Amino acid sequence: MFNNLVTYYVHRHKLLPPNSALAYQYVLAAAGVYLRAENRFFDVLLPLARCPVRGLAPLEPHFHLKVPRLPGRLLAAVLVDARQARQPDGGLNEALYHFHHDGARVYVTKPPQQATATGVLGAESNVAGLLLDLHSHGAMRAFWSATDDADEQGFRAYGVIGRLDTRPEIRLRLGVYGYRFPLPAAALFDGTAPFMDTYGCEKQSAERKI
Repeated sequence: MFNNLVTYYVHRHKLLPPNSALAYQYVLAAAGVYLRAENRFFDVLLPLARCPVRGLAPLEPHFHLKVPRLPGRLLAAVLVDARQARQPDGGLNEALYHFHHDGARVYVTKPPQQATATGVLGAESNVAGLLLDLHSHGAMRAFWSATDDADEQGFRAYGVIGRLDTRPEIRLRLGVYGYRFPLPAAALFDGTAPFMDTYGCEKQSAERKI
């Protein structure tokens, strides 16, 4: 069907050739295996498995955001809204938000959704312009659940916020078709107050840091 959906490259020379993959490319280099991918928002070369490979050229991993960072004021507005997602007893429900970039501006949508205290389901809209998929965990801490791991299979940034009524925290990662890489909040936002970024606070054995 598409022979170049996923491609493979052995890096023997100093410079990488143009990426030939529609989805992503595996690159074998001196320090191991890398994942290479690009879309309208991200250009990344990230390590998947580290091991010395004799005779190959070295590579420097990179993460490039191809648009300006997202305004922190939008994240603050999400917090205000997420704090209003209440159950009759006053407890918090989860909530889902989509950060879009249409080439000229950034905006946030709250898609139609079904939410409880422990989960939220919502439809995707304008997937081509969807840069960040973010959901809340209400009063719980910001963490990745097994459901999140199963659901997050696109090539975009994903986020979770938690402890909304006490000390709000945020956790971000980059998803590349099922591969996941923890991401500092400052890599996407120009400000994150009043959230505490939990990047690096907990070991995520299935993830590779950027």
